[in-house]
Amino acid sequence: MSLRLKLSAALGVALVIILVGVASLYALHESANAAAAVQHSELVRVQLERALTTIVDAETGQRGYILTEDTTYLRPYLSARTDVENEIASIRNLTSDNPVQQHRIDSLSLVADAKLVTMNETIVLTQAGRRDSAVKILLTGRGARLTDQARQIIAEMNEMELDLLAARTNTYDNRKLAVILIVIIGSLLAALLSIVTMLWLRTGVKQLEDAKDTIEEQTTELSAELKNSQLLTERLAASNDGLQRANRAVEGALMRVEQLLQSTEEGIYGMDEAGLCTFINRAGARMMGYERGDLLGKDMHETMHHHRADGTPYPNNECPIHIATETGTPTRVSDEVFWTADGHPIPVEFAASPIVTGGRTVGAVIAFSDITARKRAERERERLIAALARSNRELDQFAYVASHDLKAPLRGIANLSQWIEEDLGDSAPPDVAEKMALVRGRVQRLEALIDGILQYSRAGRVRSQIELVDVGALLTDVIELLAPPPEVTITIDPSMPVISTERTPLQQVFMNLINNAIKYNRQPGATIHISAQDRHDRYAFSIADNGPGIEPQYHERIFGIFQTLESRDRVEGTGIGLSVVKKTVELHGGSVTVDSTLGEGATFTFEWPKAAEENAAA
Repeated sequence: MSLRLKLSAALGVALVIILVGVASLYALHESANAAAAVQHSELVRVQLERALTTIVDAETGQRGYILTEDTTYLRPYLSARTDVENEIASIRNLTSDNPVQQHRIDSLSLVADAKLVTMNETIVLTQAGRRDSAVKILLTGRGARLTDQARQIIAEMNEMELDLLAARTNTYDNRKLAVILIVIIGSLLAALLSIVTMLWLRTGVKQLEDAKDTIEEQTTELSAELKNSQLLTERLAASNDGLQRANRAVEGALMRVEQLLQSTEEGIYGMDEAGLCTFINRAGARMMGYERGDLLGKDMHETMHHHRADGTPYPNNECPIHIATETGTPTRVSDEVFWTADGHPIPVEFAASPIVTGGRTVGAVIAFSDITARKRAERERERLIAALARSNRELDQFAYVASHDLKAPLRGIANLSQWIEEDLGDSAPPDVAEKMALVRGRVQRLEALIDGILQYSRAGRVRSQIELVDVGALLTDVIELLAPPPEVTITIDPSMPVISTERTPLQQVFMNLINNAIKYNRQPGATIHISAQDRHDRYAFSIADNGPGIEPQYHERIFGIFQTLESRDRVEGTGIGLSVVKKTVELHGGSVTVDSTLGEGATFTFEWPKAAEENAAA
């Protein structure tokens, strides 16, 4: 074999080494990218849990303040107004490349805003001394439903990030393996080529001696080639430096992931396919009453998931975490118990995400949270609901007894005045009949007042069946029941909607408002017009009249109980009708306003939901 060919073989060895270095650098670069993607998914999950924790803490503080009026409970709520917005903005930025997550974060932002508005409403009411109104809002379950919606959205986003995390972890493992294989194969190939070249060079010693003159003639050319070889060697050294820097970058990324896992308040641990703990963060160990080192290598099911909440043994093959690891399917459980180091159970919710490598499940990551505070709040809510139901029953019983005991003597007074008038006959003084009629009028007013008070107390407490209500037909029935005098003309827009609601309270609102318009507008040419406007998820109903109108300073006062603008001797009324309207409308999630100027009539407008919530009575 010629000397030139043998020198070319040696040069090929150097080129193989360079190619191995370049391929290793590329594989390490891709591995670093995969590690960064893993870190990104973990950061998204941490921010999601922080957002949920902030919302739950704010809700707990809100409820604590309403129940105790202790302002220290408001601290989590006050900080949540800024924290939630910042956390959602951070999540939005982190998931900017994921349209599905962006859509979910938009929904989460809306739910969070609604939640904060609801909490603010109850807090403002409590601060104003209207804690009962705030408790009633709590008992509607509106805040709890918003929290559950936020929890569901976060769970869906977290589930997607867990799927991405598993895929990215798999990619990272594959690329790290590729680096190792490239280095091993390249090293073997270079060694093999070196051995072959050395054997070739040994057999050519005699040929080198015979070709001395030829070598001298080619010295210049060989020197140039040697310079090129030196340049390649320098490039290889630079490649090795780059490889070391990439390794340091990967190690730094792994350290940052470790820091993130340690900083979260949610418990997180990893286990292998045998169920042995490979990692647990500080929050998880602290929550279970262990030092981190005490749990590494331990069977996690036997250590803290060995019994159910009722104390019965929990076989490993029935455990959702074991099933998730066996099947490779993520799972979430919202109500189980883990057992602490001192042997007592704590209620938890957890999510188990299998770790899949090369198509095989090699372990799982479990994230869990202590839900003791939530369970305590649920029990307190159930207690308050039971107490409220008991109070309502007692109030209904009292109202019945009071109505019977008050009306009976009133009827006796009315009958007695009638008998006195009849007994006196023609011998009665001229003003006796007038005074007796006045007595009976006062009796009727008292009976109307008793009925109005009972109506006010029962507003919103006695719920009827939800049904489809044709508002146009309902208004026709109301007008027939009221039997307005002939000088009053009532018109109804032909486009009245059909809504799903309770018929009786809606009918009561219309009847009180229309009767009020009739009562204060008896002059010739009196008109009342009823209309409706579509406002997204509700309708705004307006009752407009051309009566005497109401001065602006009385617009709020008229909705108070027992408030009237006319003397009861001039206009018969109890001052309860509008207060019943306001209470009924607000209990159904709406509002009522009046727009009026003295001498230019009045328009009462109230909003009513298009569809009643199934649990509105809660």
